Amino acid sequence: MQRMLVTIAMAGALLSSAEAADFQGLLTDWNCTANMVRQGREKTLRDHRNCSLANNYSRSAYGLITDSKNYYKLDDNGRRLALDLLKNSPNKDNLKVVVSGDVQGGTIQVRTMSIL
Repeated sequence: MQRMLVTIAMAGALLSSAEAADFQGLLTDWNCTANMVRQGREKTLRDHRNCSLANNYSRSAYGLITDSKNYYKLDDNGRRLALDLLKNSPNKDNLKVVVSGDVQGGTIQVRTMSIL
C-alpha cells in the first residue's frame, strides 16, 4: 500500500513538472496584445497611445508575446511580478522577460518572472 502511494505521488510530481515551461517574450498591456500580434507593436503603439506602458505601466492585466507570435495572458501573480519589474525598467514598452509557469487555457499561471 505504501509503495502504491509513493508511486502515485511520484507520478503526480512528474506530471505537474511536465506542464511547467519557460516562455520568453515581450510584456504588454493585455488589452493591446492581440492588436500587437495582428498589426505589429509599433503600429499599435502609434495608433493607440493608451497601449504604451511608458507613461502609465500599472494595468489590470498583462500579456506576453513570444517571438513566434504566440500570446498569453498572465495571472494575478504575473501581474504583481510584472509591476515590480516595470517599476525599475527604463524601457517599459520594450521589456523582454522570461516567465516560468503552467499554461491553463490561454493564461500562464506564473511562478517566476525575470528580465531577459
